Amino acid sequence: MGAVGSSAATRRLSRTDCNYFLSADGTGCGGALRITDIYGEQLTADGIAVRPDVAQPTGVQFARH
Repeated sequence: MGAVGSSAATRRLSRTDCNYFLSADGTGCGGALRITDIYGEQLTADGIAVRPDVAQPTGVQFARH
């Protein structure tokens, strides 16, 4: 699951078939993104300069389970 926004007001994003999280209205561009894996581990990626049609590395990685 992916989410955008502050900890007080996050909005859930669905994962697409191509394994990307998309925000149709552009919410989250340049802000914090929180990602939760199937085990409940959460990572936060902040300050990513999001550009259309460009994959952006986060610099964070889930633990191996």
